[in-house]
Amino acid sequence: MTTNNVEQKTKTVNLTVPIIFVLAVGAAFLLGLSWKNLKSDQSTPEAQVAVEKPAEGGTAVPESVVLGESDWLDIQTNGAAVKGNQDAPVTIVEFSEYQCPFCSRYAEDAYAKIWEKYSDQIYYVFHDFPLPFHQYAQKAAEAARCAGDQDQYWEMHDLLFGQQDQWTQAKDVDVALADVAIKLGLKQGQFDQCLADGQYKSIVEADRVLGEKVGVTGTPTFFINGKQLVGAQPFEAFAALIDPEL
Repeated sequence: MTTNNVEQKTKTVNLTVPIIFVLAVGAAFLLGLSWKNLKSDQSTPEAQVAVEKPAEGGTAVPESVVLGESDWLDIQTNGAAVKGNQDAPVTIVEFSEYQCPFCSRYAEDAYAKIWEKYSDQIYYVFHDFPLPFHQYAQKAAEAARCAGDQDQYWEMHDLLFGQQDQWTQAKDVDVALADVAIKLGLKQGQFDQCLADGQYKSIVEADRVLGEKVGVTGTPTFFINGKQLVGAQPFEAFAALIDPEL
């Protein structure tokens, strides 16, 4: 190799090394800047909400199904029981059943809060919707109506939900329901006869058919001034539909 060739290669190396160094420094600078910006973005309140705060399940109210006038009028009548101010600005219709754990959860939480806050501003209609895979739901619905014959429907309603774990585990549901009636101080002979005769069997079944007609597929299902709300929703979900109606 000639001296000129060696000198030429040396010059090339001497020029290449600084260029590579400059490019490496530049790349490192850009990478560091990008990382700094990313950390800065994550530290903002908006980023923290997106990363850290989970969705509040159950509090958001989905777009409601709204019943037609005819269906809405149908379910405001012939319920198992009614309570509240019939002239109130808000009517709540519930389709429910006494063996459903979600219905019990609603009864012990949101239901109590609804009455605590709105009391004379609502009219409440309760319909039976016994689910076929709950073997005692039909009989419990009949028992509540038998108690209603002695003006204690809502008292039976509260006890059946409040003591659901007890009577649903009984070997003989008729005996268990009779025990609930005893706790209420009902006329036992009248209650037992009503239940044994199946006095309300077909009426409860007809109530379930009515629910199916208006689109009920599970329990609990509610209609608030005709707008559907499904499931054991928290109180806030009910308030979101009730408040605009007041």
